[in-house]
Amino acid sequence: MAFVHSKNGRILVNEKHVSAALNSYTVTRERNLSEVTAYSDDGQRFIPGLRSGSLSLGGLFDSGTGNLDEEMESVFSGGDNGLLATVYPNGATVGAKGFLTTADVSNYTISSAVADAVSVSIESSPDESIHSGVSLHDLSAETATGSGTAVDNGASTSGGGVAHLHVTAASGASPSLTAKVQDSADNVTFVDLITFDAATAADSQSKTVTGTVDQYVRADWTISGTTPSFTFNVAFSRS
Repeated sequence: MAFVHSKNGRILVNEKHVSAALNSYTVTRERNLSEVTAYSDDGQRFIPGLRSGSLSLGGLFDSGTGNLDEEMESVFSGGDNGLLATVYPNGATVGAKGFLTTADVSNYTISSAVADAVSVSIESSPDESIHSGVSLHDLSAETATGSGTAVDNGASTSGGGVAHLHVTAASGASPSLTAKVQDSADNVTFVDLITFDAATAADSQSKTVTGTVDQYVRADWTISGTTPSFTFNVAFSRS
């Protein structure tokens, strides 16, 4: 058994690390079941259909610069479609389990009681589904080009996948980060699987790939500029 305490949770929303302002989340993965019961059956029968889900976030209202409220302002002013979120129940170290989703916000509630801190809650509905994956790069700073430790899936898969990049900080003169997800059949020779657009500031991206994903996957990054530094996380989910 490997139980996990909630205090280890880490949550990334768009280009922000918001764990310090949140104290609850609920990840729900669902799929539609269509009834196919016939007269000859002794009980109900179903077949699985469309996948869906929901992501709920709860925490404390932060009025400072670079907070989650800024993201909600963008959503409700029409400047942003919603949340590109990655939720880690037990930290974001390489290989840690995570949940990836691109979700549309349906509700943003700010609550206040005279004896309590002002709180917030966010309700959102993912496009297609919530994906279960792993972290390929912890939320940490890099100043030079490199590659991460590979994560072994035990076997290749054939359904493609989705990857998230969260860049929460960038500094230096003309900094540039090109992050990739690479795969390998033998943990020796790696090829590019997904290439994110070059990031020159705080940023968030989601990319998908179809077809075969080999047994091993890792993050790879190219950094350029004068004294550049990027703090970022890469997550990948096989479909």
